Amino acid sequence: MSRIWEALRQAQKHRSRSKTSPDRRRTPRRPESVPLLVYGSGPDKQPFHEETETINAAESGCLLVLAMPVVQGQRLFLANTRNQAERECRVVHVSTPPRGKSRIGVAFCAPAPDFWRTS
Repeated sequence: MSRIWEALRQAQKHRSRSKTSPDRRRTPRRPESVPLLVYGSGPDKQPFHEETETINAAESGCLLVLAMPVVQGQRLFLANTRNQAERECRVVHVSTPPRGKSRIGVAFCAPAPDFWRTS
């Protein structure tokens, strides 16, 4: 019984730590809907492109929605259709609902302060 109790205590500590941990993003995100073209390779190594838009954006990356399955660490190419800017990024977070599109967090591989600008 004590091993079960100890495991429950450890799980509770982990949960309470994760709720109070600070935001690890390098730059703050702001709600912004920017139309994008996303380029990459699917699980079968076949190239794909998909039109989407951001949910929120930051100088270091963004959160977007994709129908194509991707994995954490995968490299993608984003093209901002408003200003034609292009940047390579990597997937840092994937949240896949039971049905539908996945919410994907991406981080730019290099600083991109002008990527979101419209002019």
